[in-house]
Amino acid sequence: MKILKQLLKDQSLDKFLDRHFTRLPFSSPASAKEFTDLNWSDVEEVINQGKSILRIVKDGQMIKDYAELSYVQALEYYKSGHTLLLKNAELSHPKFKRLSEDFSKSFHTPVDVQLYCTPGTHNAFGWHYDVEEVFIIQVKGSKQYTIRQNTIHPNPLVVSIQKDQHFELEKSEMMITVLLKEGDWLYIPSGWWHIARTQEESMHISVGLMPRSAVDLASFLTTYLAQDAFWRVRMPVHKTFANAEEEFAFYEVALKTLGKDIQEKISSTDFLKKFLSSLKQPINDD
Repeated sequence: MKILKQLLKDQSLDKFLDRHFTRLPFSSPASAKEFTDLNWSDVEEVINQGKSILRIVKDGQMIKDYAELSYVQALEYYKSGHTLLLKNAELSHPKFKRLSEDFSKSFHTPVDVQLYCTPGTHNAFGWHYDVEEVFIIQVKGSKQYTIRQNTIHPNPLVVSIQKDQHFELEKSEMMITVLLKEGDWLYIPSGWWHIARTQEESMHISVGLMPRSAVDLASFLTTYLAQDAFWRVRMPVHKTFANAEEEFAFYEVALKTLGKDIQEKISSTDFLKKFLSSLKQPINDD
């Protein structure tokens, strides 16, 4: 966790991981200055590489997704108040690749590095939450972030997130405001509502990562159980039952038997060792 330690400076890494990571927002002023050496020539390089996804966003609206624009064309959008968002910037520039590789190795997860270029007095998105754990490094200018606890859909996953996130239903009282200036950084846990309002022409880097969740245990369990002939027995979908009650009773007994076997297996030393080993393997995000 070399880069995270650099960002934390003299603050305790263990304390950050225990108290904040996946739990509470955290910000640190002036401790990310060594990551602010980006400029418009870097943006031009990322766009010209054609490996990253270019999105054109303006004040809460997605104007163009997967935009195929030259740097000059993209800059025209920027000059008219649009945010240039470059997703997977790590594919197009060594500076972003370094960030991605360090976080990926540290947390054993794919990492998406995004670059935001936003003109003054505009913002990219409205109130929203992300499924990623997000580290934001303010490279140029300033942005004010308002962050709010999510009680509507906490701990979101890609498979659970809804298109309409229903911020209007949120009633949580915990709200935090952070002004990021050049060289400051901010951590926003997965699921926390936030909105960023540009105070002056802004460029920032967003590092998003998704460490494994408890749901991943189920994915590993499927592979583990498939090695047991007991679990490879076909379900009797061809069986004829006298009525719905008989069918329900049959599967009730069968599922109790399977449930007991699952409980025994996930409590075994063999399962635990293999599961822990799988957690250390990087996820293929292709």
